[in-house]
This record gives sequence, C-alpha cells and structure tokens, in this order.
Amino acid sequence: MELYIVDDNPDHQFLAYKLIKTLDKPYRVTFFESGRSLHKHMQQLSRLDQPEAFPNLLVLDFNMPGMNGIELLRLLRQPPLGNCPHIKDLPVVIMTSYISSLQTEQCYQAGANAVITKPLNFAVLASTFRAICKFWIG
Repeated sequence: MELYIVDDNPDHQFLAYKLIKTLDKPYRVTFFESGRSLHKHMQQLSRLDQPEAFPNLLVLDFNMPGMNGIELLRLLRQPPLGNCPHIKDLPVVIMTSYISSLQTEQCYQAGANAVITKPLNFAVLASTFRAICKFWIG
C-alpha cells in the first residue's frame, strides 16, 4: 500500500514520514515538494497500463507556492488525467494548517474526498494519519 504526500515544507514531510512509520501497517510513502512535480509524475503514470504503479491515496497540502492543493486537484480530476480510472477513483485528502469554509467547499467541488485541518499536537496528528490511512487504504 502506497500513499503520495505533496507538501512544500521539508519539516512537515519528515514529520509525516515518522508518523507513517509508526502505523500498524507498512505503508510506502512518496513525497513531492510541489503540485507541479506530482502533476508531472501522474501524467507519466497515466501513460502506463499498470494499475499497481498508482498510489492508493493522495494527501495534498492546500497552501503551497506555485500550484496550491486545489489547483492540483482540479488538474487531476479533469480530463485528460481525470479520464484515467486509476486517477479518477483515487482518494484525495487535503490537509492544511488553515482553510476557510469557502475553500473547503471548493475542495469538495474539485473532487476532494476529505478536507482536514492539521492538528498541532503530535499525538493527535499521529491519530489523524492513522485514521486517514485506515479509512482510505485499509
């Protein structure tokens, strides 16, 4: 089971990696530092006819420079990538430190499966990641 995490903050990536390694199941995790790098990677994957090459879950940071989480999500959910069944049906969770109710609504309209505010407490963050992985990946 693999998840992709897109977050421009190396400290958040490190923390997420440490959290995921404490989970009950051995999830593989791949980090992307920008929406553009994930978008390019997903374009390459969409050209393959290999379902096992795709992740089981995407976790996107909302606030990123260049291409934010909602812009990335729109690119993933709309054609041509949105026509790829392995991308169209891929669960996407938006995690962010702050998001307005309007932005939350926009995320769901763009195709997010869940929008979650990042907890500041390490134990709560670990519990949140555990719940996300268990619910969306199994």
